[in-house]
Amino acid sequence: MRKVYPSDINRTQFEKIRPQLESVRKSTKPRDYELYDVFCGVIFVLKGGVPWRMLPGDFPKWRSVHEYFRMWSEVPPGGGQSVLSKCLAELVIQVRERDGRAPQTSLLIVDAQSVKNTDTATEKGYDAGKRVSGIKRHLAVDTQGLPHALHVTTASVNDRSAALEMFQLRAEPLSAVTLVLGDGGYVFREFCGCRL
Repeated sequence: MRKVYPSDINRTQFEKIRPQLESVRKSTKPRDYELYDVFCGVIFVLKGGVPWRMLPGDFPKWRSVHEYFRMWSEVPPGGGQSVLSKCLAELVIQVRERDGRAPQTSLLIVDAQSVKNTDTATEKGYDAGKRVSGIKRHLAVDTQGLPHALHVTTASVNDRSAALEMFQLRAEPLSAVTLVLGDGGYVFREFCGCRL
């Protein structure tokens, strides 16, 4: 029996995404690990910011948890969304509809955060404004704070370019957006017909 960690989600929450997660790896033999424990292991690492090798021993083996995360995060060869991105998008729609809102938002709020990463990382840049060597996370949320787009670049990429790239990658799900709010780093007038 595995210890319960603060990062764990409950079984009811997990059942909402189980079918998508199971679809990645079809197998004729039973799984070696409970998929719920694997997913909670992924969340433990991501929320805790710890290396995969530091996953506590009562979770499935760290290599297995990492392999599932890699498969769930992989973008299909022809393009599209990873399984984790699809799960997030479906949950956002469910929450919006539950709150009596349209499934797609018409307003987005964008911002970015530069984050240090290790000296050995192959993907990193330097953000001179923040004096950070690493990566930059770009996020677009609605007025409820629900994420509609996420894009990770090197820290040297400016906010405007990264936001435009993020919007292009998520053009179809963001087709209803007519207004985007951002700080001074986002100086552009129009994208896909919406005011920015």
